Amino acid sequence: MSIQDWDTFGHVAGDASGALVGLLFVAVSLNRDRIVQYPALHASALQTLIIFMLPLIIAILLVTPRQPAWVLGSELITLGIVHGLTLALAGHRKRNTGNDEQSQLARLLDQISPNTATTLIVLAAGAILVSGNVVGLYLLVPAVVLALVGGVVKAWIFLIDSPY
Repeated sequence: MSIQDWDTFGHVAGDASGALVGLLFVAVSLNRDRIVQYPALHASALQTLIIFMLPLIIAILLVTPRQPAWVLGSELITLGIVHGLTLALAGHRKRNTGNDEQSQLARLLDQISPNTATTLIVLAAGAILVSGNVVGLYLLVPAVVLALVGGVVKAWIFLIDSPY
């Protein structure tokens, strides 16, 4: 097995993520007036965008031609660190908005934190690839699926289930 065997997965993940990023921008623009009034919604929109961008960036890295496993692994480790830090900053921003009126679904999603799980899975995939073992690529599947599903749920909460 080689990294090039994962081209199709990269294309599917990138297409799905790109479509969801586009839909998020449409949804945000349609709800712009409501979002402008509530800082907590700004932070929720940002978190959702960050989550949707992870599979898109993974896809771009994955379909880059002829890169060695250790290079892809290094890129994934860097991506995992940056992703984790940006989500932490967005989460801190959300907590500082004084948003105490979260729905039950939003509180549950914050407790199980698919954001942390996807970050850790990407970091593990990168570490395995840096060691020269391409089997680490298989960890990208749950990371991408979890990011896409988690992003859709966060978008649902952000757009439909918000108390605002």
